[in-house]
Amino acid sequence: MTLWSTLITVAVGAFLGSGAAFASNLLAGRLAEHRREAAALNELVHEIHFRRVLRRTPPRLSPRADVLDPGYERARHSMASLRGEIRRARRVLVPGSKAHPDLDAMTLACNAFLDASEADPARYHLFLMQAQAHLNDAVGRIAARSRGVDDLEPGNAALAPTIPGLVAPDEIGEPLL
Repeated sequence: MTLWSTLITVAVGAFLGSGAAFASNLLAGRLAEHRREAAALNELVHEIHFRRVLRRTPPRLSPRADVLDPGYERARHSMASLRGEIRRARRVLVPGSKAHPDLDAMTLACNAFLDASEADPARYHLFLMQAQAHLNDAVGRIAARSRGVDDLEPGNAALAPTIPGLVAPDEIGEPLL
């Protein structure tokens, strides 16, 4: 082998090796971004799942809710806070993520609730259940498309005892055993 053929072989080998290293580094970075996205979306889904104000119940009128119903302000605060959680999850999404429209739908559900409940406080519970249904649809679409994201109904989290035989008291002063 001549010096030139050895030099060309080494140069081509170095070029291919560096190209392979670059490609594998790029692939690893993309995989890490997608894992971070899935983790952020799953965290958002769990946050929505644990929002007690979103527990599905029959809509009811609440006359003078803005003055008399403590659930009114609690619901408005929770939905405004949820908008911030959605915004934080959106910041983690990779460019071109298929979850963008679903997070937009979640934000719209929060905004629609906040606007409608401010305009008609007596019907805030109806607007809250409408938001719950829209959030549920968006969560279902995200979970169907994203591996590692749980499909959990908004507001439907339940606590379960971890101690065998533990019974929740039904009266003040009653022992827990």
